[in-house]
Amino acid sequence: MRNKTSGFTLIELMIAMIVAGIGILAVSWILLLNERSWKEGNAKLELQRDTYLAMLKIEHELRPAILADVTTSDSTLVIDTDGKKFFLESDGLHFQKSSSDSSELVVEGDNGTEFHVDTSNDVVNINFTLVRGNLESFITTSVMPRN
Repeated sequence: MRNKTSGFTLIELMIAMIVAGIGILAVSWILLLNERSWKEGNAKLELQRDTYLAMLKIEHELRPAILADVTTSDSTLVIDTDGKKFFLESDGLHFQKSSSDSSELVVEGDNGTEFHVDTSNDVVNINFTLVRGNLESFITTSVMPRN
């Protein structure tokens, strides 16, 4: 008679290890994709929030301004009530309350950040683009300064 012992053969164990390894790789790959997607979504949301907050700050300072005292270039918006101005540098949008004050950083940005202002028809139209890395957020608003 043959002496049979129960158990797994080496081939059966190797196949089970390979199947388990493929399963673990698939689950970890899915988790990594979800984490990357969540981080990208969070960065986009933060960028949109910062763009909106910057626009609110600009609107708040612009509303009491006199229309004739609003001037702009591609990188500076000057609201000439008490010498207030917004200006862009490579690190983001800054706000300076008067020519003697130091500036405060409103939002962080990147080299592509810009805003354009059109002061036609007694309304100031502002197009503001905030860029961080490869992400870009664009917002536009119209403000009628109080004269």
